[in-house]
Parts: sequence; structure tokens; C-alpha cells
Amino acid sequence: MGPPGRPKSAKARQAVLDAALSLVREVGYAAVTIEGIAARAGVAKTTIYRSWPGKAAVVMDAVLVTSDPRLSFPDTGSAEEDLRLQMARLTELFTEPSFARPFVGLLAESQHDPALAEALHDWLITSRRAGAGEVLRRGVDRGELRADLDVGVAIDALYGAIYYRLLVSHQPLDAAYAKAVVAAVFPGLRAP
Repeated sequence: MGPPGRPKSAKARQAVLDAALSLVREVGYAAVTIEGIAARAGVAKTTIYRSWPGKAAVVMDAVLVTSDPRLSFPDTGSAEEDLRLQMARLTELFTEPSFARPFVGLLAESQHDPALAEALHDWLITSRRAGAGEVLRRGVDRGELRADLDVGVAIDALYGAIYYRLLVSHQPLDAAYAKAVVAAVFPGLRAP
């Protein structure tokens, strides 16, 4: 028997994640069902329900498994450089239709799906903000950033601009924009 929360085989787990991702790309999150995922993956519904509580969790895992390695936070010795690099990778990911379309769809559907909203909150707020917060706290500890830095506000200022472009203004989003955001925000974060 495999570890709890995982299908019995890595092959079955990958088949479920691949099926969920391809379905959300093809038909959108709202039209995806556990039955459809199971049929596409060639597994029983019970295989899915043993590992995930529902559709939201499966789709979140599928979308994030493809992106997670690129969204890690480096430690270059400079908080500014760490965030510039990570935000550049984030903006590049957001310009890839294979990621952006399902991700934006998940954000939209989360307004009406409490389970999905919770899963997104865990990934966007808890996990990603924790990574950015760690980078900023290292900068404070090194004396690079202000000792009285409000980490939450700094994260909002940096990443809010990215999400605004992605979801609202639909202006170009690329690594150059991420670099410009960091350059505009960091003077207010630096230690005197």
C-alpha cells in the first residue's frame, strides 16, 4: 500500500494529473468532472477519491505540478535579485497559454467554488506568500531592507502588479515588466 494521499502507483497519479490538466485546457474548469478525469486517465473514480477530496484538489495539483519547480525562490544573497528572478519566471509562466488559461480559469471559478477558493488560497496565499516573505525577511536580517518593513504590504506591492496585469488590464506581461516592478518598488523597501 502506498503513502496516504497518493494513488497506489506513480503511474496512476501522473495519469490522473495529466488527464485533469488536459481536460481543464480543453473544456474549462467548470465542465471538468471526476468521472471525466477518471475516464481519461483510465482509473476508477475511487482511485481519485482515495487521493484527492474532489475536483478542485485534483485540478490544482495538476496545474501546480507543472509550474512549481519554476516558481521556487532563489537565494542569491540579495532580496532584490531573488524577487526579480522569481517574478520573471512567474511572468514567463503566465504568458504560456498551457498554464495561463487553466490558471485564470481556476481563479475565475474560485469565486463560485468554495473548495477551489480554499485550494487557491493555500497555494497563492499560504505557500507563495510564505516564500516571498522568507526572501524579504532574509533581506531585513542582512540589513538590505528596512527593519520596520511590512512584509505583507511589500508582497502586495510587488505581486499585486503582476496579478493586475494578468487578470484586469491585460497589458503585456513579461520578464521586463517584472524587472520594472521590482525597480519601482524596491527603493521604498531598502534600508536607509
